[in-house]
Amino acid sequence: SHKGKTTFSDVAGSLTSLLVEITAIRCRKMAPVVGYTNIRGLAQSIRNLLVYKGVQFEDKQYKVGPAPGFEKEGWAQEKFSLGLQFPNLPYYSDDEVNLTQSIAILRHLGRKYDMASKTAQEATQLDLLEQQANDLVWGLVVAAMSPAGSDGRRAHDANLTYVLSRWEEHLKTRKWALGDRLTYVDFLLYEGLDWNRVYKPEAFGDHPAVERYMKSFEALPKIAEYHASPKYIKWPILSPHFHWGYKK
Repeated sequence: SHKGKTTFSDVAGSLTSLLVEITAIRCRKMAPVVGYTNIRGLAQSIRNLLVYKGVQFEDKQYKVGPAPGFEKEGWAQEKFSLGLQFPNLPYYSDDEVNLTQSIAILRHLGRKYDMASKTAQEATQLDLLEQQANDLVWGLVVAAMSPAGSDGRRAHDANLTYVLSRWEEHLKTRKWALGDRLTYVDFLLYEGLDWNRVYKPEAFGDHPAVERYMKSFEALPKIAEYHASPKYIKWPILSPHFHWGYKK
């Protein structure tokens, strides 16, 4: 080539390196983002599942502010610019989806990471178990809206013994919720059980199968390491405006 002149091969070389760069950028997948507040809450089952699968993700936490508004720091500014169909917390974003609704997120991750049903029969069973596990979570959420000693709390306490006895019966013959195979439902079930164990530990004494199940979950290699790390939020479980789950 003549000095100072650009030749065809120079241009071709530049274009090739540009194409290589563009391809590299496209292939560089965005790390998934889990957006929630700085509590355990409805995002923890999602966080646990991603940790278990060894997924590197951004655990984005909007800090809950003081009373009376309990504003989530930075959330109002971002809420409508994240491409969410129904903006809410928790949300989950990856290269394929922008999702809200914790159950919808867990189902998506179940399908994505081969932790969902494999047959129509399993699908029916997982649908049931998912909703039963969710009842454990929401039963306590509703009770926590009322102060200690209230009718709402008493009703939850009485019902908890019955609900645990049903799970005891179910888990007596199964390693995990569905059977021998860990599914997305186990991540929801563990949260529902553990929240209630933190709330009322004495209710769990007569349920060895439930206790064994929880120990097995906590012993999962990546889970054990995560739960022992400062990244894990054991407490608070709920937001500050609840009577239980925030203040010790």
